[in-house]
Order: sequence, then C-alpha cells, then structure tokens
Amino acid sequence: MEESNTPFSTPQSSPPKNYSKLKDFFSQQTLEAIRNERCKRDALYWAQNYTATENPHYIEQGLEFRAPFPRKGYFEPLFTAFRTEPRLFVPKTREMLTSWSVMIYATHQAQWFKSEVIVQTESEEKAKRLVSYAECLYRNQASFLRALHPLKTEPSQLSVEFADGGRLFGIPKGESKIRMYHPTLYIMDEAAFLPEAEQCYNAAQPVAKQIIAISSAGPGWFGEECTA
Repeated sequence: MEESNTPFSTPQSSPPKNYSKLKDFFSQQTLEAIRNERCKRDALYWAQNYTATENPHYIEQGLEFRAPFPRKGYFEPLFTAFRTEPRLFVPKTREMLTSWSVMIYATHQAQWFKSEVIVQTESEEKAKRLVSYAECLYRNQASFLRALHPLKTEPSQLSVEFADGGRLFGIPKGESKIRMYHPTLYIMDEAAFLPEAEQCYNAAQPVAKQIIAISSAGPGWFGEECTA
C-alpha cells in the first residue's frame, strides 16, 4: 500500500489485537513489526498502550509517576480531528490535557511520518516544556519502538530529531520566528494569547500542510476564528 504524503492520514484496518496468541505463530521480529504498524496508524493507541507520561504531581494526586496516557471519551474525536483536518482550531480548558494531546500527535507525526513539526508558544520556556513532553514520550515508549525509530542526536531543550528525517522544534512568539521554517505541521499553543498570532498563522498558511491552533478562552483573532 502506498503511504500517504499528507501529514494527517486516516488509519486503515488494524492488525489483530490478540497479540498474546500471535506469539505462538510469529517470530518476535514479526510481532514487533505488527505492533509498530498498529502504533503508526493511531497516535492515541500508541500513547495509551506503548508509551507513558510522567506526572510531577503524582504524590499529592495519589497516582503513579509514570503511566500511559489516560482514557477519556473525548480523546477519540479529538485525535480523529487531528488526523483528518488540515486546518483546526481547538478551544480548551487546562483540565482537558489538550496541549499534551497535540504533542502526542506531533511526536507521532515526526516519528512515523518524517514530518517537520513546529510548535510555537508565547515564550521559549513554554516551548521547552512542550518539547520535553515529546522527549518523555519517546524515552518511555517500548524499547523495540526506540530501536525502530532511532534519534539522529540526543534531544535538546527545543528539538527532537529522528535519524530518518522527522523533526520537532519548539519556538517562541513572533512572526519572524515562524517565517524561518517550512513545516509539515505547525502547532500554535495558547493561540489566543500568542502575540502576532494572526500574522504567524498567515505566514505559515502557504507552506504548512497542516495547522493546529489550540487555546483556552480569550478575546481576539483566535476566538473569532472559532466562532466564524
């Protein structure tokens, strides 16, 4: 089957889920190839089954420090929209884990589809925080997936680069910053509060195959786009 050149693709039919029985018929290498393909077809499946997040507040919340991404009903339509919409605006609240969700999708696109992903935030510190989440997802995934998708270099505070060409960069605010790139996927975090947000969007619009803007509520360009 020919692989789509778009950064967003609808998953095809999934391989069988009864992996425990498959081990009686297939080699370990074949099983890993099947699991890799299953993860490739669904970023949310990968996050909930083959990697883990890290919770710095795990003690006071009574949770484990390292755990798979949680299972909530609204994640399915959210990740479907990530896969299928070339231009997407997502209003959010902090409790919805939307920024983490879009970073799962971003890391997945860089790792499996060799996408160049740019994540733009209000400050460099916020960009570092989001890129560190991508690095966490990579580091905590199953060892056979890390072996199949090696990094080009050790991750930096603002980038994760794969040996086969996929890259994820975090950049701070400013139209001039995004003009330096021609991303496959451009993500605007907290777009309602991002200075020059409309100008940044317009700069990326001709070159980015996919643009995702997410934000909590705020007046201005982002809110107008969400209600247009």
